[in-house]
Amino acid sequence: MEFSLWELNETNSSETSPGHGGSLYSRKPVVAALYVGVLGTAAVVGTLGNLVVITTVTMQQLYDVGRAFIANLASSDLVVTALINPLAIAGKRILT
Repeated sequence: MEFSLWELNETNSSETSPGHGGSLYSRKPVVAALYVGVLGTAAVVGTLGNLVVITTVTMQQLYDVGRAFIANLASSDLVVTALINPLAIAGKRILT
């Protein structure tokens, strides 16, 4: 059984449960602004910090397991901060 995002949104925002309809932005604008602010700041700072770590680790001539681990960890964290956090902000607008 498949549902589209819009059907799920209509199901979640039924009028039988008071105060649960509409998006987070229309129901609680202060909470939404804090959510976007914190997640947006984390995305920018995390992306820049991980880029610095990756650049620093890869510019050094010596190669060992510890540096490879740090580079892999920073690159996976870069995916989260550069891709997942902005998509979470956008998804909150659509799904709630």
